Amino acid sequence: MNPTQTAAWASLNSHKKNLSTRSLEQLRQADATRAERFKICACHMELDYSRHHITDQTLVLFEQLLNEQGWRAWQQKMFTGEPINTSENRAVLHVALRGSYTGNNSALAQEVADTQARFFGFADAVRSGEVKGHSGQSITDVVNLGIGGSDLGPRLICHALADMSAKPRVHFVANIDPIELARTLSTLDPERTLFILSSKSFSTMETQVNAQAAHAWLCAHYQTSMTDDTGIAVKQTHFCATSNNTQAASAWGITSNRCYTLPEWVGGRFSLWSAIGLSIAIALGVTQFKQLLAGAHEMDEHFLTTPFANNMPAMLAMLGIWYGNFHGTQVHGVISYAERLRYFADYLQQLEMESNGKSIDKQGEFIDYPTAPVLFGGLGTVTQHSFFQLLHQGRVRVPLDIISVEPDNAPAYAGDTRTADLLLFAQAQADALAYGISALPETLQHEWQNKPSYSHFPANQPSSRIHLSKFDAHTLGALIALYEHKTFLQGVVWNINSFDQWGVELGKVMFGAMKK
Repeated sequence: MNPTQTAAWASLNSHKKNLSTRSLEQLRQADATRAERFKICACHMELDYSRHHITDQTLVLFEQLLNEQGWRAWQQKMFTGEPINTSENRAVLHVALRGSYTGNNSALAQEVADTQARFFGFADAVRSGEVKGHSGQSITDVVNLGIGGSDLGPRLICHALADMSAKPRVHFVANIDPIELARTLSTLDPERTLFILSSKSFSTMETQVNAQAAHAWLCAHYQTSMTDDTGIAVKQTHFCATSNNTQAASAWGITSNRCYTLPEWVGGRFSLWSAIGLSIAIALGVTQFKQLLAGAHEMDEHFLTTPFANNMPAMLAMLGIWYGNFHGTQVHGVISYAERLRYFADYLQQLEMESNGKSIDKQGEFIDYPTAPVLFGGLGTVTQHSFFQLLHQGRVRVPLDIISVEPDNAPAYAGDTRTADLLLFAQAQADALAYGISALPETLQHEWQNKPSYSHFPANQPSSRIHLSKFDAHTLGALIALYEHKTFLQGVVWNINSFDQWGVELGKVMFGAMKK
């Protein structure tokens, strides 16, 4: 139903008005236990949500709104495979890829296992040197040609865990600007390079264009035409595909034993867990890929079984709704104090804005309340020297997720204080944004109060602190699943379909019409 028609929505509006005169510092001073109570620990992560404009009563109303919108029923619908993507009449079962399906279709688990066995086997064969190029050389480099969900998730994971993998090296090309592919190929040996055409439909224009260019590059090296027998053989040995359109892949020249499918019930931005993750399995190995799935499964279980008060995805979802729908914020920032998460905000932009950037509800009616905010972000200490000025002293209110990782104690970092400094910066910035100079020691407060007005800080910027107690494939899987479920649950509250993306299509159609 329309969330604005619920009793909880009206109560939250009144509650917000009562809270609006109280700053984050005042809320902190009024509740000495706040920092310890407003905390959730799960899946090797800690969510500290104490720096938000909320009280215990806010949390009661959050849960009431979720209940009125039937969040538990919608959870069950998704995990049991009901077609909750109503505009396309599809189930939404990416959770089944990590063992979290709760329905009664006995064939589904076997389908997942069979598909995984195929692309896991190919990944192992590439890594072992069994898969060779046209000249008989083993593969040292793999280039993933994809865009959107076929690029952003695998790119994030391969970068995040790059130092935990061995060869071959995996590269990503999404842009049709020729320079991206050219720069990538400039350092590669054509005889040792494998390309993955990653496209569920096998019709994505950007991927097709780059695939043709890659084939031309290979044929130029082998001094052959793209269409003669050698050119065709080169395509068959140096390309594979992750796609459901096996017929189109075969027509393009990819043999059936090198085309790895994914179920129709997996949407693009939720597909990294499927064969779309072939690049991940090649880069990290099958064991690491399974750990990624295991971490996501752990978060699935937490999401399904944990009451609201300790449910991490549910809390993040409601905090986002609280600011976007009751405080009027339309921007959200994600700041990661970890180089491993360089591409996390990029990934979340598609996940959240493509899922929930909607103005039509499930009944096909226009809605008059905000949905997904504009999401932006970057790396912690880097962004401190770019847009943090606006966050501290600007006129825009920007709720943040500030993500940190426990300092790495691996031998390579022994005695290196920089990882610990990252954690301190994350803490310091969260406190400074929320409480301003009142978070300083008393002696420094007096000193700062005597500075000119241009040195003053309004503070009162809310943030969630998400701290990972370790960083590995398991925890990364849990982190990504956390945001998947947050996104899904916000769609439930807003009464929109989070699993279609019709807004992506018009520009593509317009391009096709103009090109003719």
